[in-house]
Amino acid sequence: MEIVGATHASPVQYKMAVLNYRGLLGRIRAAQKTQQITKTMQMVSASRLKKSHEKLVKSKPYFEKVTELLSHLQDVGRGDACVAPTMFHPFLDTRQEKSVALVVVTSDRGLCGAYNTNIISFAEVLLEKYPEGKAELILIGKKGDDYFKKRRWPIFVKYLDMAGKPDFLKISQITDHLTESYLSGRFDAVHLIYTAYRSALSIKPISTKLLPLEKEPSLPQTPPTPSLTKEGVTPPLYPKGRAGGVKTYLEPSSQEILNSLLPNFIASKIYVSLVEAFTAENSARMIAMKNATDNAKEMIRNLTLLRNKARQAAITKELLEIVTAGEALKG
Repeated sequence: MEIVGATHASPVQYKMAVLNYRGLLGRIRAAQKTQQITKTMQMVSASRLKKSHEKLVKSKPYFEKVTELLSHLQDVGRGDACVAPTMFHPFLDTRQEKSVALVVVTSDRGLCGAYNTNIISFAEVLLEKYPEGKAELILIGKKGDDYFKKRRWPIFVKYLDMAGKPDFLKISQITDHLTESYLSGRFDAVHLIYTAYRSALSIKPISTKLLPLEKEPSLPQTPPTPSLTKEGVTPPLYPKGRAGGVKTYLEPSSQEILNSLLPNFIASKIYVSLVEAFTAENSARMIAMKNATDNAKEMIRNLTLLRNKARQAAITKELLEIVTAGEALKG
């Protein structure tokens, strides 16, 4: 900035005026660059949220059908005296919880507001309920690993390569690891802790039991997504009454179907939960970046006002000095 009449101002006043104006100008430019970055990240997060939500919607019908089939299978077992005694699986056997595993799902990246803080705090509350050495952690996500590796709870295993994109190969590895540890007696129960997605403005940490499975698995809380045919909406796999009063034959046997179905049920439950958690992560990051963009916009506005005031004060001061100098020359 070139100040008119600077020769009439003291060196200190001139330097302070220049530094004040240039300092504000630099802060405005820095805030503008930050705003551009956060705005871009907001748009990217919104795009990822849309894709992950579509993936979540597409993944739930399979899980719902598996859950429905499992419930139907158990109903058939209860309704047939010849079948009921053979309906057994270790995944359905409730044990005394001497050792528990908590699967904690966090993000691999930051800048998502209180997403990781909330899920970690929620997990810590559950961990405090167990005596020392009774609970072990299975971590999915780098942020959870960064936090819990500095804490007193033991980490059994960690998966840090999801990057918000779970696939069935990785899910199968996690499922095999969990089921083998459960069957070997390493753990008597496995709980999954993740962030549930309800809407773009509503996400909440929750805990669900993976193993042992409930005798009567419940369908997801969110309404199922109907599939359409030429005639309209496809009816459920089984009516609400399920097997009541209907003779149902299962081949090759109900036990073999159960043995094959339960691992698929666990894998699909983990997959849907991870997709839901990553959807919630993108939602949290989009909101956090929107808030950051709005804050940067407000900061730019305030700094611009200060810059204009500083510039106006400097110009007014120089004009007064010019007028004063002119009056002195006349006198």
